[in-house]
Amino acid sequence: MKKLTFVTQNQNKLADAQRLLPEFEIEHVDFDVPEIQSLDSEEIIKQKLEYAYAKIQKPCFVMDASLALDCLNGFPGPFIKWWFEKTVGEEKTCAIAALFGERGITWTNVLGYFDGTDTHYLQETIKGALPEKPRGKDGYHWDTIFIPAGETETFAEMGFERKQTIAPTKKLLRRLAEIVK
Repeated sequence: MKKLTFVTQNQNKLADAQRLLPEFEIEHVDFDVPEIQSLDSEEIIKQKLEYAYAKIQKPCFVMDASLALDCLNGFPGPFIKWWFEKTVGEEKTCAIAALFGERGITWTNVLGYFDGTDTHYLQETIKGALPEKPRGKDGYHWDTIFIPAGETETFAEMGFERKQTIAPTKKLLRRLAEIVK
């Protein structure tokens, strides 16, 4: 079985990778990777990947997500972890969109992989809308507030399998699998 090393502290991302890449043995390396503050997702992933590789000295991948609200001109973007988990949260995010009357939202997932020689940066983006209030129980992070374009349910209402037919994570991981072959 082929192996991949995933450097993350996020157990949900790890579980997704293990489910979405069944042909790989996913080695999990759990340590805090410093994250620079930047609006450039590729700059963030580049720094995370360089740090991770320097620390473990073997091929690995890292991931980072960004959530851009149309009503805030793309903010919080890569600052979503701070925004969502530390300060504003899901209820207030929906309320802010309602206040401005603009519910558009964009989720971008970025993956960096370094094999010891070549670096690969992969990115997938999906557009959607915020509901009036968070909905659903199946999922994590902002799954309760993201309705993909053309859909009526949040990712948290869809369940894992249906979500992965739309969400960027599966697409990114399948692209990684093609690189690693």
